Amino acid sequence: MTTSNNGWTTLPLVVIAGTGLAAFVPPTAHAAQYMGVEQAQKAAFPDADHFDVRNLRLTPEQIKNLDAVAPVRQRGEVRRIDAWAGNRLLGTLYVDDVIGKVEWITYAMAIGADGTLRSVEILEYRETHGFEVRTPGWRKQFAGRRADTPFHFGEDIKNITGATLSCAHLTAGVQRLLALHAQLGSQPR
Repeated sequence: MTTSNNGWTTLPLVVIAGTGLAAFVPPTAHAAQYMGVEQAQKAAFPDADHFDVRNLRLTPEQIKNLDAVAPVRQRGEVRRIDAWAGNRLLGTLYVDDVIGKVEWITYAMAIGADGTLRSVEILEYRETHGFEVRTPGWRKQFAGRRADTPFHFGEDIKNITGATLSCAHLTAGVQRLLALHAQLGSQPR
């Protein structure tokens, strides 16, 4: 440190620049895994005694049809898990990813054998903000929805301030999976 003739103290530029460096570094994503796929299966279908797992690679035609329902960036591969109690189908769990703001959100959606949405679980959230989409109150808005009953983000599904894109994209993802389930039929293949 040096003192000039006018009484001011000067610090080397390196010290000044170093103190403000954090302001120039963008925040990093904080990924959090809340639940694994096996945990989601058991939570959605506690009476199931076995699960049949298949990865579905969507065709360009399927993707086009789903984009007409709700355009949102998805990976194009969905895991379908049929839950069974003996020889009785209890329902289907879908595991998918949608883009939040800039990072992927992995979620699971359970549909009962009657085609009614049972639950939505956030399995992994990678964004720095908006993790409130994991709250039970927000996710509960999807329960009871069906592919043949339209619902809209901002009206039927409420927004969370600070998580607008995550809320909107998860809503679109749920709409797409309901439509995919209707296209595939509820019977396992």
